[in-house]
Amino acid sequence: MKKRNKIVKINIIKIINADPTEIGKKIIEHGINEKNIIDRLTPDIIKSGTWKNKRIRSYDVKINVPNISGGKIHFVNQALQYIKRIWLDMGFKEMTGTLVQTSFWDLDALFVPQDHPARDMQDTFYIKDPKYGKLPKELVKKVKAAHENGFTTGSKGWQYKWSDLVAKENLLRTHNTVLSVQTLAKLKKQDLPAKFFSVGKVFRNETLSWKSLFEFIQVEGIVVDPNANFMHLKGYLKEFFAKMGFPDVRIRPAHFPYTEPSAEVDVFHPVKNQWVELGGSGIFRPEVVKPLLGLEVPVLAWGLGMERTIMEYYNIKDVRDVYKNDLKQLRESKIWMK
Repeated sequence: MKKRNKIVKINIIKIINADPTEIGKKIIEHGINEKNIIDRLTPDIIKSGTWKNKRIRSYDVKINVPNISGGKIHFVNQALQYIKRIWLDMGFKEMTGTLVQTSFWDLDALFVPQDHPARDMQDTFYIKDPKYGKLPKELVKKVKAAHENGFTTGSKGWQYKWSDLVAKENLLRTHNTVLSVQTLAKLKKQDLPAKFFSVGKVFRNETLSWKSLFEFIQVEGIVVDPNANFMHLKGYLKEFFAKMGFPDVRIRPAHFPYTEPSAEVDVFHPVKNQWVELGGSGIFRPEVVKPLLGLEVPVLAWGLGMERTIMEYYNIKDVRDVYKNDLKQLRESKIWMK
């Protein structure tokens, strides 16, 4: 009949039968004197002492109650605070700066040629309005000379005609190394040796995937010291990653336009049982240091990806899940305790 012309309609009715517990039966049988039972303690009852002559209602600690999730710091911010503390404890000072920078600071000051692929729209977010920013006049001359003929470093430079219009273009910073070169430009000879770090957002026009983000956090650092060498660089990186839970660090040869020698930084993943790349490092080239600082001094530098570094601790397999803001993930994420 249900199938034929919908003659009948079926309604499912749920019937719940409730029976009193043993305590309930006693109350039903003998009654209860509400005046002699306290069902809720208040500050006034405790202060007055009236609870002493009355019975306090018993509580069943095994009963199911709604789970209450208290507020806490986002797990990414917990890791950030810990990372900053690592560098501060090693005597570093924090660098800060704006997200929007000129191409001069983000690329030219780092001796990246103006025809480098990193300047294309495929890798960089350029600002439409305002399209151009201001350039530091005195530094422009030195950086231009470094690009065209090597300045006074003994290098031949890139041997092309440098354009100040290209250098004026505004963009979202592609790395925190922009803060490192700005810091170098402010330092004096009497300030050395000096150590600086930064932890902040950077932007790359990359395809979003399980291992890549277009907005992520980079851990940047520099050590400006006449006595610094590559072994010191390796020591700083090993110390940092050991405190992040990765005792095994491997340095591999690489190429970056602004460092020589240059190296990729790998850590050994204890669960995947393989080496994982977490950043780049090296010693700034003289073409970067001398125009900004005014003298040739070894500058150790590194830029490390923060998200990849903390993913294993939180058992996150897809880097996009770090920022998905899933309430269940946020409530169940463990406290950062490395």
